[in-house]
Amino acid sequence: MLADIVEFAGGSAGLWILATGYFGMTLLERIYHFAKGTKNYDNADALCSIAINLITSVIGLTISVLIPLALYVWVYEGFRIADISFLPLALVVAFVIHELAYYWEHRAAHRVGLMWAFHSVHHSSNSFNHSTAARAFYFDGQLKIIGALVAAFIGVPPVVYLAMIVFKNLYGIWNHASYVGHLGWLEDIFATPLNHKIHHANQPQYIDKNYSQVLIIWDRIFGTRAKYTQEPVPGLVNPVYNNNPITAQFVGFKGLKQKIDSASRWQDKIAYLYRPPDWTHCRSTKQYSYTDLAK
Repeated sequence: MLADIVEFAGGSAGLWILATGYFGMTLLERIYHFAKGTKNYDNADALCSIAINLITSVIGLTISVLIPLALYVWVYEGFRIADISFLPLALVVAFVIHELAYYWEHRAAHRVGLMWAFHSVHHSSNSFNHSTAARAFYFDGQLKIIGALVAAFIGVPPVVYLAMIVFKNLYGIWNHASYVGHLGWLEDIFATPLNHKIHHANQPQYIDKNYSQVLIIWDRIFGTRAKYTQEPVPGLVNPVYNNNPITAQFVGFKGLKQKIDSASRWQDKIAYLYRPPDWTHCRSTKQYSYTDLAK
């Protein structure tokens, strides 16, 4: 039974499972808010997020799926040092490796200027709901391939790792839920919707916190955990109101260009690409532009 589920999710059905999960959860959430009479659900923002997802999915298919899959199979077939044939063990190994790859890639995306330019579109929405979950730029998240190649090298079968990505990304869609409140002791174990809403918040105490995808324990271990102390306010520090799915994708690049143009020395211009987004060549002050900080 477990093997059949893994084979199904890790095969060609994987993309359909994720698409069904994303659109299904987004639609049900909208129906929930309609039935509840919620007045502040931003339909324009949600439609922008959905459009960005569709554009990125089509254009990024090769970058995000085909190339990483080819590299994984190449390493697995030619260089693996073991065969993890016991499925439960392979799933656990795949889970831990992907969790760590997700955490560190996500953390880097918030602390490296160029990577933040890729990632900031996900944080440019001023709403927190299922539609936001797949709001992404084409090149965002690609460094997770490093973790995938480690899994391939130690012998995790490709279908297992792909299935784990599907399972975890379904969870990643769910943890953008706007209708889930505080979950008690589970908040200290899992990256719950509240924990992830904190990650999307623009208050100073929440910036660059709660990077984990499924288990919040990674943030606890690596010192980036933030607990709920104030209602999180989603959005960039200086909010962006752009519901055009074409131009909204380049919010981060606009901010990065502004900072590069503000520097006269070429060393400082280059530094903006790899320094943290809150770094400035004007060292006497700490400046923040609307794309500088995560929501």
